[in-house]
Amino acid sequence: MSRPKTTLQLSSRRRLNLLCLGAHSDDIEIGCGGTVLRLLEELHKVDVHWVVFSGNDTRRKESI
Repeated sequence: MSRPKTTLQLSSRRRLNLLCLGAHSDDIEIGCGGTVLRLLEELHKVDVHWVVFSGNDTRRKESI
Protein backbone atom coordinates (compact mmCIF):
# COMPACT_ATOMS: atom_id res chain seq x y z
CA MET A 1 0.00 0.00 0.00
CA SER A 2 1.47 3.35 -0.99
CA ARG A 3 1.28 6.46 1.12
CA PRO A 4 -0.73 9.45 -0.10
CA LYS A 5 1.34 12.19 -1.72
CA THR A 6 1.76 15.23 0.47
CA THR A 7 2.34 18.75 -0.76
CA LEU A 8 5.62 20.46 0.04
CA GLN A 9 5.14 23.67 1.99
CA LEU A 10 8.03 25.69 0.54
CA SER A 11 7.87 29.12 -1.02
CA SER A 12 7.94 28.79 -4.80
CA ARG A 13 9.01 32.43 -5.16
CA ARG A 14 12.50 31.92 -3.75
CA ARG A 15 15.30 29.77 -5.09
CA LEU A 16 16.13 26.73 -2.94
CA ASN A 17 19.79 25.90 -2.31
CA LEU A 18 19.94 22.19 -1.57
CA LEU A 19 23.14 20.72 -0.11
CA CYS A 20 23.40 16.92 -0.26
CA LEU A 21 26.13 15.29 1.85
CA GLY A 22 27.13 11.65 1.56
CA ALA A 23 29.82 9.46 3.08
CA HIS A 24 29.88 7.08 0.11
CA SER A 25 29.35 7.51 -3.62
CA ASP A 26 25.74 6.26 -3.67
CA ASP A 27 24.46 7.35 -0.23
CA ILE A 28 22.71 10.46 -1.51
CA GLU A 29 20.93 8.69 -4.36
CA ILE A 30 19.79 5.81 -2.15
CA GLY A 31 18.92 7.94 0.87
CA CYS A 32 17.15 10.92 -0.64
CA GLY A 33 17.16 10.62 -4.43
CA GLY A 34 13.37 10.53 -4.60
CA THR A 35 13.04 13.64 -2.46
CA VAL A 36 15.58 15.51 -4.59
CA LEU A 37 13.69 14.57 -7.77
CA ARG A 38 10.42 15.68 -6.21
CA LEU A 39 11.87 19.05 -5.18
CA LEU A 40 13.17 19.59 -8.71
CA GLU A 41 9.79 18.66 -10.17
CA GLU A 42 7.64 20.77 -7.85
CA LEU A 43 9.75 23.86 -7.25
CA HIS A 44 11.69 24.33 -10.51
CA LYS A 45 14.03 26.85 -8.79
CA VAL A 46 16.50 24.53 -7.10
CA ASP A 47 20.29 24.67 -7.04
CA VAL A 48 21.64 21.26 -6.01
CA HIS A 49 25.13 20.92 -4.55
CA TRP A 50 26.46 17.36 -4.23
CA VAL A 51 29.32 16.55 -1.81
CA VAL A 52 30.64 13.03 -1.29
CA PHE A 53 33.31 12.56 1.35
CA SER A 54 36.13 10.22 0.55
CA GLY A 55 38.97 8.75 2.53
CA ASN A 56 42.51 7.64 2.13
CA ASP A 57 43.92 4.17 1.47
CA THR A 58 43.76 3.04 5.13
CA ARG A 59 40.85 0.60 4.55
CA ARG A 60 41.32 0.04 0.82
CA LYS A 61 41.82 -3.73 1.12
CA GLU A 62 38.45 -4.10 2.90
CA SER A 63 36.61 -2.23 0.17
CA ILE A 64 37.79 -4.46 -2.67
